[in-house]
Amino acid sequence: MLTILPAPARGLLPIFLLGGFLLVPLLQIHGVESPRAGEEQVIVILEDGTELAGTLIDETPDRISIRSAFGVTTILRSKIKEIQRGVNPAQREHRERANRARRKKTAAGWYEVGDWARGMGLETEAMEAFGEAIKLDPDHEPSHLARGEARFEGKWIDSGRVDDLIAKGWVRRGADLVPGTGSGEVLPEPDVEAPEPRREGTSLEPRARVLSPEEMARRNRDLERRRKDREKFERKKRKEFEGVPWSSRHVIKSTNYRIECNSTYEVARTYQWIMEALNLTLSGIFKDRSLRSQIPTVFIYRNHDEFMLKTGMNPGVGGFYQPSSQNVYGYHGTFGLTGTTYTVLAHEGTHQFQGRVLPRMANFPNWLIEGMAVYFGDGSKLDYRKRKIVTGLIPRDRLFHIQEKMREEKHTPLAKLPGLARNRFGGTHYADSWAIMHYLINGPKKSVGQRFLVDYWQLGKRRRVGQKEFNRLAEKYFGGVEALENDWQEYVLALRPDPAGSVEKGRFVSLDFMFTVERPSEEWEYVIDDLESDELVAMRLAGTDCEIRVTILPKPDAEQEAQVYIDEVLLPKLRKDYEFLSISDGNLGPFEASVIDYKDRIPAPVEDEETTVDGEEDKGNDPQVSIAAFESQEGDEPKGDEPSGDEEAAEEPVLNRYRSFVLVGVTTAYAVTGEFPEGEFEDRLADLEWVAFSFERTLRNRW
Repeated sequence: MLTILPAPARGLLPIFLLGGFLLVPLLQIHGVESPRAGEEQVIVILEDGTELAGTLIDETPDRISIRSAFGVTTILRSKIKEIQRGVNPAQREHRERANRARRKKTAAGWYEVGDWARGMGLETEAMEAFGEAIKLDPDHEPSHLARGEARFEGKWIDSGRVDDLIAKGWVRRGADLVPGTGSGEVLPEPDVEAPEPRREGTSLEPRARVLSPEEMARRNRDLERRRKDREKFERKKRKEFEGVPWSSRHVIKSTNYRIECNSTYEVARTYQWIMEALNLTLSGIFKDRSLRSQIPTVFIYRNHDEFMLKTGMNPGVGGFYQPSSQNVYGYHGTFGLTGTTYTVLAHEGTHQFQGRVLPRMANFPNWLIEGMAVYFGDGSKLDYRKRKIVTGLIPRDRLFHIQEKMREEKHTPLAKLPGLARNRFGGTHYADSWAIMHYLINGPKKSVGQRFLVDYWQLGKRRRVGQKEFNRLAEKYFGGVEALENDWQEYVLALRPDPAGSVEKGRFVSLDFMFTVERPSEEWEYVIDDLESDELVAMRLAGTDCEIRVTILPKPDAEQEAQVYIDEVLLPKLRKDYEFLSISDGNLGPFEASVIDYKDRIPAPVEDEETTVDGEEDKGNDPQVSIAAFESQEGDEPKGDEPSGDEEAAEEPVLNRYRSFVLVGVTTAYAVTGEFPEGEFEDRLADLEWVAFSFERTLRNRW
């Protein structure tokens, strides 16, 4: 789908967000006109998958013109793949959303469809969606309320009966109808917040233990330390974020870039050499000269607030690239849970490099365009002391995501990924694209892989490339797509990332993931090596099976709300392997988090299989035959592992119980999880709660 965002500054064209990066329209846009009644609604699908919706106002054998809220757009027929006529864009979008909800089969998913439809004025479709949610969850409170219904004497009643009862003096209390003060007289709503809707199978009772005086004193000391550290950091960084007015910004020109920044001059100079270092790194692989005469500008605002004010972007945008001008926009500071100005510049700067050296970026599918940006963005690190960029690193969240998908056979295979249309390329495909890019550049056959990549790049400079060209090169260099797929999967599944951080003065500190955490006591040992790809650090209590670990989880859909991610992604995964207990609200450090309790399932009993003696037919259920087949002869010694005497009763399996504190960000989520034998769970909660309390964002960052 094509999303249109406001222009970043006066006089610039609207910005199109397409396939994860920003694209300024290359089509001709005329003056804005209002839609006229009776004109045909169309959706124009371009060859690259881009969709433009509007009112048809002119059509010739060579071109077609449509009117939308952004003016009249004229499109050449040679660029058009398909024209869908008589289609209401909102109705079409509703069908797509409904199909996704139908596949997910969750009440929350259908409720989102209904809420969206109501906002678009599709009231009939909204009511149908709320009805589907109630079919899946008969007590789904948000959907009942959206239909105007209420709970009366323990049962949901329709909106008509609700109106009748309210007319007789009943009043709403949250989702319930309760008696008023008398016939026709309505009680005022109490001045309290309505309780949050309870989710099926959840518990929202408070879980906080009563802290001992020693625990309270320890927490207060830590809070005081944090306050002092924060004040020290803010004093140091205040000048950077205060900067100077934009009219007095620093302008630094270098070989390939013009930097405009209104933080301090030192900050502006640092971003200048970061961009040049990125250009040098990319040029080392793709040896192309710039095709653009203008030197691009990198605009970096002194803080996030000014960035939003100047560009019109929402809080979820960390930066963007504008192809028409080749400019990059960002701000000085952090983004999301783990993003920094450096990661934004590395990602968007890669797109900027592509735009400078490629005649037409649209010739390439998104696996290459976005795979490169993730490889040089997420998969690189700034070595500030040596003033260089280190590439080829393994981003844990991307690695864990692709490994998980490969194990479940849910990744996009190489026989499909290069042919994926732009409008079907979503957040989940970034991990796949990074993984094949990393394999080609760093894998066991990297010399061949890099030639493959360069050949594909050179083909795309001349014409559109996709699955067919990918297959031909795979045959040439790897013996076919299937052979490449097998080698790629084997390589990716064997990857292990570098340690996420180190221990400093008793605390684990991760600059890459921008957090720090402390073990409960010296009895607990930090483990930073030989961890799973999603584990950042573990803490183990010697001589026991108790473990506390910090993990990072992928969240491919950046627009997905935290609660929806918990309900529709995380909890279904837990229910596959564990017995889900409850979920409640809590804190991970200073952040609001979800607290999830679950435990191991009791293993199902294994049924004994009937055994027959080799060479003999099964004698059915004859007990004499069964006994004779297994009894030892009198006087024989027991053989092998055969038990002598009565068998002892099988030992009960040791079950573990877990509690996770989950903090959901834009594209990732953190989880601090305690895993303890069920009998020790209550005794170890204080240790787990200390680790969760100690979690904080590190004030240091990688620019």
